[in-house]
Amino acid sequence: MAYCVHCGVKLGAGEKRCPLCQTPVYDPAEPERPAAASPKAYPVRTPEQALKRSKRFLLTLAALMLLAPAGLCLVIDLLATGGITWSSYASGALLMLFLSAAPPLAVPRYQVYFAIGAPFLSLNGYLFLVERLSASGHWFFPIALPSLALGAGLVTLITVLWRRGWINKLTLIAVIFAACAVECLAVEWLHARAHGLTGGLVWSPFVLAPCLFISLSLFFINGNRSVREEVRRRVHF
Repeated sequence: MAYCVHCGVKLGAGEKRCPLCQTPVYDPAEPERPAAASPKAYPVRTPEQALKRSKRFLLTLAALMLLAPAGLCLVIDLLATGGITWSSYASGALLMLFLSAAPPLAVPRYQVYFAIGAPFLSLNGYLFLVERLSASGHWFFPIALPSLALGAGLVTLITVLWRRGWINKLTLIAVIFAACAVECLAVEWLHARAHGLTGGLVWSPFVLAPCLFISLSLFFINGNRSVREEVRRRVHF
């Protein structure tokens, strides 16, 4: 049984390179074996398993699966109350799910960014509908919209940094924790501003402190090469 001399990953017989760090494998005491005749130590997807599905079929199937419960809720609401009351919330939620999933499937070129933008727009539309139907006060524009806009902006920024290769996995996790801390702080600040509260921060510091601690710790590990390599070797990260 062999292990990579660089990262410690278990190697299968006949491996020419480490599957994790691509370090060349060389053992002069072991006779060379053809890699094709040796079983891999990790699963490999075959062309038969990578089935191609029609996007139009998937979108039609998703629409029918969401349309059926929406129609059922509408019928029950009409029979029970004689009008449209609570069914608008259920139908709006189902429509939001469809609008969140349809654009990423329909536009493969910018699928990642549509997967961020479509849920942002559909969720904003649903929350605006809830505010108008429930008459619970004006909270969408002062709180919900800027909170969701900040969250979508942070997710987009992290996605761009990761896709362009400007951050590694440790830095990615550190940035995610830092973004969560910023989002929580912004939500409480927006809530306090909308309601005229001046007592300072109440609950966000309890989220901010551990998120920043984890984020700074990961940044420190990533900046120290020896510590980073030790962590990578132990957890195969």
